Amino acid sequence: MRRRQHGFSLLEAIVALVIFSMVAMVLYGWQSTNLHALQRAEAHARANELTRSALGVLAQVNPMKTPSGERPLGRYTVRWTAKPLQPVKPGVTAVGLPDLFELGLYLLDVRVTDGDRTLAAFQLRQVGYRQVHAMDNQ
Repeated sequence: MRRRQHGFSLLEAIVALVIFSMVAMVLYGWQSTNLHALQRAEAHARANELTRSALGVLAQVNPMKTPSGERPLGRYTVRWTAKPLQPVKPGVTAVGLPDLFELGLYLLDVRVTDGDRTLAAFQLRQVGYRQVHAMDNQ
């Protein structure tokens, strides 16, 4: 007569632990990869937000009058240097008449910094202008 076995044998327990540990390692690797991807996405979103904020600051800059400079952006600093891309030209109205302004196209090298550390860097094309004619008050 055979005796009925109760419980698991040692070999069955070892095989179950090996399978469990392999599944746990795969899940840990997957979770680690996802956490790294999430950190990269968050860093990219922060850099994108800084770039958008810097563009808002630079919208108020006239590169013809201020070819280089810096402005505060909260605890950060926006620094730029402008180089002319085309010679300055007289402005023209929509109907082809001379305008009050001269216009020039500039390439701005922009850096957003936190102290000595650069957080975002990009280039931007922007129009510079200066008034050369007075308005006729008639």
